[in-house]
Amino acid sequence: MLAQPIGTCLCVLTSVSGGSQAALTDGGKSEYCIVIPAAASEAERKAADEVQRFLWQVTGAELPIVTDDQPAASHELVLGDSVRLRRAGVEIDWEKLGDDGFRILTRGDRLLIAGGGVRGTLNGVYTFLEDYLGCRWLSATVSVIPRRETVVLRPIDVTQVPALSFREVYYADAMDPDFASRNKLNGNASIMRDGVMIGEHHSGWDLWCHSFFTLVPRDRYFAQHPEYYGLVNGKREAKQLCLTNPDVLRIAVEALKQRWAEHPDATYTSVSQNDWGGNCGCDACRAIDEREGTPMGSMLEFVNNVAVQLPDKTISTLSYQYTRRPPRTLAPADNVLIMLCSIECNRSKPIASDPANASFRDDVRGWSRLSGNLFIWDYVIQFSNLLDPFPNLRVLQPNVRFFVSHGAKGMFAQGNREYAGEFGELRAYVLAKLLWNPDCDVNRVVDDFLQGYYGAGWRPIRRYIDLMHDALGRSGAGLSIYGGPGDARTTYLTSELVARYDALFGEAERLAGADAEAVRRIRVARMPLMFAKLELGYGTVAERRSLLRRFCLLAREVGLQRLTEWGRTPEEFRADIQARLDKESAESAQ
Repeated sequence: MLAQPIGTCLCVLTSVSGGSQAALTDGGKSEYCIVIPAAASEAERKAADEVQRFLWQVTGAELPIVTDDQPAASHELVLGDSVRLRRAGVEIDWEKLGDDGFRILTRGDRLLIAGGGVRGTLNGVYTFLEDYLGCRWLSATVSVIPRRETVVLRPIDVTQVPALSFREVYYADAMDPDFASRNKLNGNASIMRDGVMIGEHHSGWDLWCHSFFTLVPRDRYFAQHPEYYGLVNGKREAKQLCLTNPDVLRIAVEALKQRWAEHPDATYTSVSQNDWGGNCGCDACRAIDEREGTPMGSMLEFVNNVAVQLPDKTISTLSYQYTRRPPRTLAPADNVLIMLCSIECNRSKPIASDPANASFRDDVRGWSRLSGNLFIWDYVIQFSNLLDPFPNLRVLQPNVRFFVSHGAKGMFAQGNREYAGEFGELRAYVLAKLLWNPDCDVNRVVDDFLQGYYGAGWRPIRRYIDLMHDALGRSGAGLSIYGGPGDARTTYLTSELVARYDALFGEAERLAGADAEAVRRIRVARMPLMFAKLELGYGTVAERRSLLRRFCLLAREVGLQRLTEWGRTPEEFRADIQARLDKESAESAQ
C-alpha cells in the first residue's frame, strides 16, 4: 500500500477520488518504464535518473528509461512535456506553473509528472518521491528512504506552484547541490568542502550585494577623484559613492556591461551600498534625500539610471540600514529589484504583531505598494554567537507568511554557513519547506525531521526545543541576532532550565541506545548547550574543565571553523574559557 504523505507542504492541491488503482511496483518488480522527451533537458534527464534511483532504493525495482519517440508501453511513468502527455489529452497551464511549478496526475496505467520552466518536472519528481513514497532528504548526509516492495498508485491530480520564485537558505547543508535540489531550493549555488565555503555564489546572480567598490574601486579612483565618493561631515571619504556624480554612473554602467559580457547567463546583479555607513551628503545627494525623506532617494535614483541603460537585466539594490525606508515619490524601475533587509528586527515575536518591529512592518508595506519586484533578506541566526541556543523557530513561519502576503517574490534566509551551528540541519530543512509553501504544517515538518535525524531520541529533543521557546515566550524578552548567552541568563538560559535541558539530552542519548550515528548527532545538537554553560559559568571549575575538553573534541570531530560570523575559532574559545577557569582556580586558592 502506498504510504500516506507525512508533513507534506502542498501549495495548490486538487485530489481525484475514485477510479482504479495501478501497481507501480509489485513484490519488487514493475511493468513500468520511465519516459522522457526525445530532446529532454538536462533537468528532465536528472529527474528520470532520480526517480529511477529512489524507486529502486524503495522497492528494489529498476525501471528502464526510454524516450517518447519509442513505441508506447502499457505502463509508463511520463516526465516532462512529452508526446505522451499530449496524446493523453492532458492540458497543462504552463504559464501558471512558472519556472518551478508542476502537475502530477494519473491516467489509467500512466503516471505523469510535468513541470514548468527548467526545474518544474524535477521538483515534481522530488515531491512525488517525498509525499507519496515517504523519501526524506534531511541534510547533506542524512536521508530516510523507506523500503516497500509494493507501491499502489491511487488516482492523483496534484498541482503545486511555490509561493516564492527565488528561494535560498544560507546554511551549510543547503549549499550541498543534492540537498538543495531535492528540497526544491533554487538559489543555492555556493560550494562547501570539508566544512569550509570555498566559493560563495547565488544561482542566477553576478554581483550579490555591497557592490559599490567592485563597480568603482576606491583603490583605483579615490586618490585622483575623491569627488566620486561620499561627502561625510564636509570631507570626501572612501565609504560610499557620490550617487549624483555623472562619472560615477558612467563608470558603474561600463563595469556592469563588462561583467555581463563575462557572465552572460546571470539574470540579476546588485548595485548596492557597502556594509557600513557614510552615505554622501553633498548638496545634490542631500537635496534628493530631503525630497524623498530617506537616503534611499539618491540611491534609487542612481539605480534607476543604471537600469535604464541595462534594460534586459534585473538590477537589485539593498534596502538596508540607512536605505531601508522607501522614498516618498520615486518608484523602482520595472527592472529594478528591491532586496529589503530585516537586520534590525527582534526575533522573539512575529514581525506582523510585534510592537518592536513596527517601523520595519511599515517599510515592508511601503515597498509592497511601490514595487512588484520585492525580495526579502531575512536573518535567522545569531551572528555574534553561532552556537548559542536561539529559540526563534516559532517566528519563521509567520514571518515568511507576512512577507509573502505583502508581495515578496523571493527570499534569502541568512543562517549559519558553519557546520555544527545550533540546529543548522533542522533549520535548513524547515526553511526549505516554508519557502516553498508558507502554509505547510510546520510542526509536523519539525517532528518528521527530528524523528528521522535523531532516531529514538527525538522526543526529548522536541521537549527541549519547546521548553526553551516557552521560557522565552513567558519572559516577554526580545531576541537579537547580536546577542549572546548572557542576555538569556534570566529568561531561557537560567541555571534551573539549563539543568532540565541537560537531563533531556541525557534522556535522548539513552533512548537512542545502540544507534551510534543518532547518538553522535544528539551530542552535536548538545554543543550549543555546552557552549552556553561554559559562557555563563554554570557548574564547578572541575565540571567546566571536563565540559570544555568534551566540547573541543566534538568541535574537532565535526570540523567547526568559527563561533561567530566574523571569527573566534574554537581554539580561541578554548583559550578564553581556560583563562577564566585558571583565574577562578587561582582566586579560590588565595
